[in-house]
Amino acid sequence: MILGAQKCGTTALHYYLVQHPQVSMSQPKELNFFIEELNWKKGVDWYRGHFDPEARIRGESSPDYTAHPWYPGVPERMHALIPDAKLIFVVRDPVERIRAQWIHNYSNRAQDKPLAPAVVEPGSTYIPRSSYAMQLERFLEYYPLSQILILDQDELLGRRRESLRWVFRFLGIDDGFWHRRFKSLSLETANRRRRTPLGAFLADRLPPRLWRRVRDRPPFSYPFEHTEMDDGLRAELAAALGPDLARFRELTGRRFASWSV
Repeated sequence: MILGAQKCGTTALHYYLVQHPQVSMSQPKELNFFIEELNWKKGVDWYRGHFDPEARIRGESSPDYTAHPWYPGVPERMHALIPDAKLIFVVRDPVERIRAQWIHNYSNRAQDKPLAPAVVEPGSTYIPRSSYAMQLERFLEYYPLSQILILDQDELLGRRRESLRWVFRFLGIDDGFWHRRFKSLSLETANRRRRTPLGAFLADRLPPRLWRRVRDRPPFSYPFEHTEMDDGLRAELAAALGPDLARFRELTGRRFASWSV
């Protein structure tokens, strides 16, 4: 189970795991099965049908599993069905993650406000999704830390072979496997365009392959400025996230020295 966090490289990791011959990853990537408000009501048979029953390892990647408190009850449902699952929580610099989430939301027309007021707005998901300790602690009530791998996106970017070997070893599969596609990495955030109203209407109505072919063309989308954060906003977010991230470092025993917070 790749739990998230959103905009931390879950799509890339899912893609890499697809290449491994001992792994069956779900299609689509985000099943969101353990979220009651989304797909839980479809039942276990629906969920089981997304995996190859002969595969040694079966997996999915749903970043909304770490979107507490908007989707409560995920760890409880997950543990009731798959108590022996291995969980992977991919993280990155929490302030940069917030900016990437805003770009994602703005490009999809899920957000209309500029960066600064949007990410500090009370009741928004930006700060909670970067509150890694708060999200992890919910799963630690049901799963021991030995069943959870914490992976920093910087590791996946800068030390991919070593990081994938670490992931494969954690999953108990051939950690010497390498594929030429492991060299590729699609950084979606860097190339994001804002959907037009027509694009937003068609995005969930066209077949996925067709939408991927046309989404970056007029009249479906247009380029927009990927706003940078000023020092004041960075300081405000660092202050809001500081206590949680101190707890996260204590929980994981890791420094995350490259992070800005």
